Amino acid sequence: MKIITAILFILSFTFSYAQETSRSETTKAQPFRQIKPEDKFASDLQKNSFTIYTVGGLKPYDHKAIEAFQKNYNVTYQNFGCIAPGNMDYYEKYNLLVFQHLTKTWGREWEKGIKDNSIGFYNWTQAK
Repeated sequence: MKIITAILFILSFTFSYAQETSRSETTKAQPFRQIKPEDKFASDLQKNSFTIYTVGGLKPYDHKAIEAFQKNYNVTYQNFGCIAPGNMDYYEKYNLLVFQHLTKTWGREWEKGIKDNSIGFYNWTQAK
């Protein structure tokens, strides 16, 4: 009986090691690749639905105005809160593409209703 228990114990480690090895081989075969902001924008343009990324802590906003803005311009806000994302450049580039699209489609009227903590919006206003 002790021999059977010992064999089962050893086989259980062998089986779990084999599973772990196959998972790591799969990971190596399929490396992580981040989509470019231009590609995400092109995909969102086909859907006519965009995301505007924001950063910042809790700040009082007129929620009805924000909801109306999102509905009118087919955008959704994604807030990172107080902690800025590590790849801030990606989100700024994407937002700038959205700002260009909104200007092309709606003129400059949309700028009055956007959240001022939208990533890249300050730079957008300074570049005019």
